[in-house]
Amino acid sequence: MRTVTYTELKNRFTSAIGVDTLLSVEETAFKNSLNDRVKGAWTRAQWPELMTVVEKTVAAVTSPIVADKAVQIDNDANLMDVFSVFDKNPLSDRTAFKLDYNLINGYLVLPANSSQSSVFVMGNQVTPSSYGETGDPDLPRFLERYLLLATIADYYKSDGQLSKSVEQEAIAEEVLALEIDRVERLEGMNKISVNTYPSYSFGVNILTTV
Repeated sequence: MRTVTYTELKNRFTSAIGVDTLLSVEETAFKNSLNDRVKGAWTRAQWPELMTVVEKTVAAVTSPIVADKAVQIDNDANLMDVFSVFDKNPLSDRTAFKLDYNLINGYLVLPANSSQSSVFVMGNQVTPSSYGETGDPDLPRFLERYLLLATIADYYKSDGQLSKSVEQEAIAEEVLALEIDRVERLEGMNKISVNTYPSYSFGVNILTTV
């Protein structure tokens, strides 16, 4: 994935608001704004640059739900949102089947009659805990323009320049909408061909937990 460093984005922000350097309090506000905006944009679309496939073992669970085939995913270090679930890795095995599943109380749950002992989950990566500190990762470049405009909007808002803030916010949303449109077009052209199993009803022991 192409990236942009925190320093590069900060320098563009500094230039855009018309100052040579940021005061300590201004940089703190910029970091807070940046991290908040990244987290907001991260889940606005199924960004190809942020997608991953993770293998998970499924087994019987009894708490907080009762299910024959399930795995907890709300605390996963490598996976945030679930997009699809497969019996094999769809990126390396053309015989992979897409599976039915439910997301219940932080768990990925398969139908009670499933024979799977493991699954491959396609979703997006977990948002990094922060940007702007030593050792933090670089930022996704496809979000660079949105993040620049959005943080400028936040700066104007905190500075009391509300009309400028509203204007910048509108431009930022337009830029993000264009990126989402790009993703939707790419998704249409690059769909992975997969098989699907017939749908099966979930067991009563699972449905009663919803």
